[in-house]
Amino acid sequence: MYERILVAIDAAPDSPDDSLQRTIQFAKMTGGTVHLLHFARGHVVAYDINAGAGLGVLEGEDDVPTDEQRVVQDAVDLLAAAGVAVHGELVNATEHDIPDIILQRAHELPADIIVLGYQYHRGSTVAEQVIRRHPECSVLLARPPQPA
Repeated sequence: MYERILVAIDAAPDSPDDSLQRTIQFAKMTGGTVHLLHFARGHVVAYDINAGAGLGVLEGEDDVPTDEQRVVQDAVDLLAAAGVAVHGELVNATEHDIPDIILQRAHELPADIIVLGYQYHRGSTVAEQVIRRHPECSVLLARPPQPA
């Protein structure tokens, strides 16, 4: 039923999100493969202000801190160690582009379900934009972490 699970989360170690543990549970229940997306915040920079060349976005690896790459690798390692088939991807994007990228990846897989982590509850319009665009698959919005 849910063979291809696209999970967009904040996998940072200091995140209050427990989506990785929930992802492990969900993947084990369904037997699906997890396609993990972690977004590094892209930066819009001026290439040549004097010549008026306009704005651009730095290319992938030029603007991705090494610690962001480590976050994704650690998340993939955690899921794999729990016996979950997982693929990780670090995407460098501005906040504005995140919903489009999630929907594009979901279409390309094709995903059976999109799981959005807790950070999309925190004043972000990402979840709202993904849902409003009526993706071709189900969408699961993870609830906020419960107090201990």
